[in-house]
Amino acid sequence: MAHQLTFFESHHKVIPCIGVLVPLVSMAQIQGMSASKILNGTGLTYDDLLNHDLTVSFDQIETCFENIFSQLPYNEISFQVGKQYFYQNHTPIKTALLNARNLNQAIRIISRFSLIFFPFTKFDKFIVGKKTHFVVSHGVKQSSEHCERFFTEVMLSMLSTFFNWRFPEITITIELPFNQPKHFEQYFAYIKHPVTFSKPLFLISLDSDSLNIEQASACNLLRHQAMQSLQAYSKQSCLLSQLAKLIQNDPTTTLELAAHYFSLSPATLKRKLRLHNTNFKYEKDLALKHLTVFDLMHNAASNQALSDKLAISDLTNFRRMFKRWTGKTPNELRLAK
Repeated sequence: MAHQLTFFESHHKVIPCIGVLVPLVSMAQIQGMSASKILNGTGLTYDDLLNHDLTVSFDQIETCFENIFSQLPYNEISFQVGKQYFYQNHTPIKTALLNARNLNQAIRIISRFSLIFFPFTKFDKFIVGKKTHFVVSHGVKQSSEHCERFFTEVMLSMLSTFFNWRFPEITITIELPFNQPKHFEQYFAYIKHPVTFSKPLFLISLDSDSLNIEQASACNLLRHQAMQSLQAYSKQSCLLSQLAKLIQNDPTTTLELAAHYFSLSPATLKRKLRLHNTNFKYEKDLALKHLTVFDLMHNAASNQALSDKLAISDLTNFRRMFKRWTGKTPNELRLAK
């Protein structure tokens, strides 16, 4: 069935500038970089950023980051931007989160208003036994490795600041799908939770019971006021996130079926994906990899069960596909757990 869906793309100006762009520009200026160099190629001026209601595109934020990355040594800017989010960002989404009854409610708010909170990543929730896991992936566009690392660090710093401030009794564990970086000590300085590197997935885990712990000093009235203000904001998600969800719900999805779902022609969908530095095959592999690796590592799923879930009749083809995704066979990954 075709759907009249609304989604945003990397060039759409729908992201509030106050969340990431303003503190990013501010941090780079503190380190001596001029606003004109930071904003070069974005079509923005410093005066534009004085507008509290300004919305910008992912492409504009990415361009600013690349400008900064080319001029300044890699340092803790990403972690500082994330830390500032809750301390200096006075917005309805912040008020709503700081006054959520518990983590369950906070997660629902983040999911509903991800465009306002942090649209650069998406979270897939899984519950296994007494644990709740969130598989995290970059959602808007396939960017450079250092740009994706930047958004990862901003998001982790945001979450760590939130937990340390509002839920200090809760510990989360973080697994990252890249090798330990040279500046790894900053992870332990800013993220007060266990972090491990070189894992097959970007995974955040915590005890399910902790989701119901009441947030200290939460105010229902302030949360209700904030939620009223948030109703005016768009609740749409990005193209790549919606495509991944479609594929995970039906692993047999083809380019043609996906295009029909989005009420687009296959050629138009291919063009849109190309503008996001990706293609349908890559996005399908990525979406199915997340599901399959999680089931193998945390649900102890057999090769046959995983193959059936992906609608693959030949186990040899499944093992070959799995190795293409991860660089390891299913059994090798089980042994490396």
